[in-house]
Amino acid sequence: MPKFTNFGNHSYAIVFLRVLGDMHASEVGRSLRKLWNIYKLLKNGKLTDLRESVVPSGGLSVLIGYGPEIFKIHGLKKKIPRDFKDSQFLPANSNRSILEGSGISYVNGGCENVGTSEHIVIQFVSETQLASSRAIVETSEYLSALYNGNSGLRLTKIYTGFQRDDMRSWLGFHDGLSNMRSTKERKDAICIDRQYNQLIPDDFWTIGGTYMSFLRIEIDLKYWRKIKRKDQEIIVGRDKLTGKPLLGIDKHGNPLTIGKRRTTNPITKYNRFYHDHPDYFKKPKAYNLIKRLDIPSSIVSLTQSHVGRTRHIANINPKDPTSRRIYRQNFEFVDFHSNERSPVKVGMNFVSFQNDPRRLLFILNDPRWLGQSNFGGSSSSMNLLSVQASGMFFIPPVEREFPGYSLFQ
Repeated sequence: MPKFTNFGNHSYAIVFLRVLGDMHASEVGRSLRKLWNIYKLLKNGKLTDLRESVVPSGGLSVLIGYGPEIFKIHGLKKKIPRDFKDSQFLPANSNRSILEGSGISYVNGGCENVGTSEHIVIQFVSETQLASSRAIVETSEYLSALYNGNSGLRLTKIYTGFQRDDMRSWLGFHDGLSNMRSTKERKDAICIDRQYNQLIPDDFWTIGGTYMSFLRIEIDLKYWRKIKRKDQEIIVGRDKLTGKPLLGIDKHGNPLTIGKRRTTNPITKYNRFYHDHPDYFKKPKAYNLIKRLDIPSSIVSLTQSHVGRTRHIANINPKDPTSRRIYRQNFEFVDFHSNERSPVKVGMNFVSFQNDPRRLLFILNDPRWLGQSNFGGSSSSMNLLSVQASGMFFIPPVEREFPGYSLFQ
């Protein structure tokens, strides 16, 4: 099982590599092995040009994955896994939906599907910005020396981000409260399983691997801040101050939560009053509030909220792809653009791991989930989120030489 970092204050970087010319799989494998050895040195605080000295490693972690195009290069030892075929976002075109049936579209100009254009993805997560930036520089230096003008590996895209120490998103709400907490539950949803993935013999080599989705999502903060706070809470499905899930809507259209505790501190430990929302498809059970609730309005509004759409209550084994459970990590970003009216753009690098790509694709295009919705709420005209870059990648199980070694040798 690949190593994943827990939610916290981390620096993030993701780079994409493209195989150029008629580079043979064995050549790609040799280059990746050398890169992996460089990363192992960095994780031990050693630099390629100064191995006698030890520097802070910054808690660097590295993840290598592969897009569907890698399976087309000459000499590759494996065929594309069955679950990976036709499990990709749509080609990137301005204002086009990222999936058929999805309410989320690409940005107007400058968008890309890196899942179909690039062969290899490498993700760096660290406790310091220096550690992830140093890994980018060492990657670039090695590939520059490797490139001969006709073939080689080229670094084509770099995206960076960070996690906030207040554990809130740019929307102002607590983030990650609905994520999986149990290590076992997380592993069950992430790791490819022979039985639950119904693997064919040709794909047994993928057992223990996973699929990673990447969406660099731009957020229209000006649009969001024009929405009244109570309406924001109904759209999200949580109280903005405390992070508590909503229990319903009163007869005056105000969102209601349970309890009197009011805190703005990050919720770092599991608390069912914060993490687990009620089953919004059933009549609310808040007996002390029942007389104040508008039951029909509560059911309609909360089932269409972001929390209600993305976290359905179901007693399905997390290993089963139909459970739709995913493990996600968000890394915020800030971009500068040459635009006098709006020079700063904000958003998040949305990264999720699941044992079947269709888990996330289903969530994004099924109308009972996020399908036809841009984020949440009953309005189909909301245009809060748009995608700069998308991609789905296969993350192989760990091997001694480097993850994915058996693909090339």
